[in-house]
Amino acid sequence: MADKLSEIHKVLDAENKLLERFDQKAISLLSILGVFMVFFVVYVRVLPVNPFTVTLVTFYILCALGSILSLIMTIRPRVRSEKHPVESTPPLSEPAFFMGITKFPNASEYAKALDEFVSSNENMVGVYTRQIYSIAQINTTKNKNLQRGMLLVVMALATELVLICYLFINYMGSGAIPPIF
Repeated sequence: MADKLSEIHKVLDAENKLLERFDQKAISLLSILGVFMVFFVVYVRVLPVNPFTVTLVTFYILCALGSILSLIMTIRPRVRSEKHPVESTPPLSEPAFFMGITKFPNASEYAKALDEFVSSNENMVGVYTRQIYSIAQINTTKNKNLQRGMLLVVMALATELVLICYLFINYMGSGAIPPIF
């Protein structure tokens, strides 16, 4: 049984590491997008107003807002629990999961539940299995939001590069350098 619990802990640890990686990637992408948005703010005021630039600026803003929303949803996902039939109903408070721990009224009640939890291998397997399943559901949602956010960040940055290239081509055609300040 110790080998079984060891394997369960490995799976739980792997799911928790994935959870952290999704958050790190989302924060990095938000930072990158923020840096490039500063460049966009500098150049947007010198863009010539025509249907092409208005379309691109609108597309850029929509992509940037969509990516921000998706990346925030990666960091703070909304997971809807689905009701799946299970052979046994989970306990009201699980002593190994943070939300379960906070439902205990005091430390002594938690200590009793924790003692009961560690005394039965079947209880531990059940609790850890539910945790793995819950974290996997969260990871699925985070992955979907991160993928969408990455695509929108790339689209926003590509649009920004097109706008900057258009700006320089437009000004270079007239023999001038675009004013930055």
